[in-house]
Amino acid sequence: MKRASTTYRLQLIKEVATRQQRLKGGDPMAAYVQHLIDDDPHCDNPMEANQRFSGCHFDDSAGGWVSDKWGMK
Repeated sequence: MKRASTTYRLQLIKEVATRQQRLKGGDPMAAYVQHLIDDDPHCDNPMEANQRFSGCHFDDSAGGWVSDKWGMK
């Protein structure tokens, strides 16, 4: 296996240190944001399949946001 460059290893160490600081820093918002970044697969609140926003909804089959008025006659 090829050895990782010094810059890459330093970046990994920096990311791990930053993550640990966010989780154990005592700031609840930083811990929450880190939890979102980690994308925990055991999350109790899965995203709704049909989200709504400003007269639009997300349609996975269409591949994105679709107006609620689209298709109305």
